Amino acid sequence: MSQQPSGTGAGEACETCCGPVEPPNKISLIEPKVFLANERTFLNWMSMSVTLGSIATALTAFGKADARQAGAIQFMSAVLIITAICFNVYAVNTFFWRRRSIRRRDESNFDDIYGPYSLSFVMLIALSCVFVSLILFRLRVLLFFSRGP
Repeated sequence: MSQQPSGTGAGEACETCCGPVEPPNKISLIEPKVFLANERTFLNWMSMSVTLGSIATALTAFGKADARQAGAIQFMSAVLIITAICFNVYAVNTFFWRRRSIRRRDESNFDDIYGPYSLSFVMLIALSCVFVSLILFRLRVLLFFSRGP
């Protein structure tokens, strides 16, 4: 076997005539599970939005049967519809933001720290409004019927 003198390796010879040798660029492939996880999260948020919208629509449909409760039920359904729209807008915005970040191969996190907390707060406010309006309606009905003849 022939030995090369020290300092004359193949890499060093190329550096002297052609310049520094750079390793080949690694092609970073995006795994399909990343895209599917983004879509799965989007579908879960949309499912919540559709569920809230369905409950609000059912409240509106059943609220028309009783004229005494119509105002309270319309208020409840309006609050739930607004909450469902907030969930829908958040889901679409987050989906496209994450998709854009994935395609650009951004190194940043895809976590949304404040979104779920703010939507949980909106949901808490909506359910509190529904609960308070239900209690107020029940008190009004109770006071109306306790007057007697």
